[in-house]
Amino acid sequence: MKNPAFGLILLASLALASCAPKYTAATQKPVADMSCAEIKTELGQLATVRSEAQSKSGVSKENVLFAVFFLPGAVVNELDNRDVIAKVDARTAELVKAQSAKNCPAS
Repeated sequence: MKNPAFGLILLASLALASCAPKYTAATQKPVADMSCAEIKTELGQLATVRSEAQSKSGVSKENVLFAVFFLPGAVVNELDNRDVIAKVDARTAELVKAQSAKNCPAS
């Protein structure tokens, strides 16, 4: 006899693991107060967040599973991914501009 709770737990864990990565620029250190090393580190972190969001957008396994089990979940997941990518791109542009203004090495 199969346990229905196991199926619900599996579905819930899949849904939670499939969500868009979280990113908020509101808690980030102001660009003017950052050193060149901090800018470089954050640019690397932003690249990681962006690639994770891109991998979970479009026709991804997460969105296909959301569409099969819960269609609004696929839509919300896609919108969340687009929002994260837009925020990451905006922050990256700020950091690149600050990196140039501070004459930091662009490596």
